[in-house]
Amino acid sequence: ANLESVENLRTNLGEQGYALDRIPYVIQYNKRDLPNAATVEELRRLLNPRNIPDFEATATTGVGVFDTLKAVAKLVLQELRKGAEAGGASPGGMPTRRGPIS
Repeated sequence: ANLESVENLRTNLGEQGYALDRIPYVIQYNKRDLPNAATVEELRRLLNPRNIPDFEATATTGVGVFDTLKAVAKLVLQELRKGAEAGGASPGGMPTRRGPIS
């Protein structure tokens, strides 16, 4: 189900003119408190072949949630700085969008 979710994300982003591999993102492995949770090693092998930042979390207790948010915010800010330094070019190669997003 997780692999299918990542592929759906790729497809949905592609339909909007974005590529997952060109935008900042992190992975959060949630529900780490459940006894039947897959190992982080297995999840990394299957879901994170590019070795992007990833975090273990338990949303019900908040463990790992802020760390995940902080990491993705940092990546987004880095991309915005790159765009500003490149003379306003769109960060991360993302297309510039005009008008409302549907």
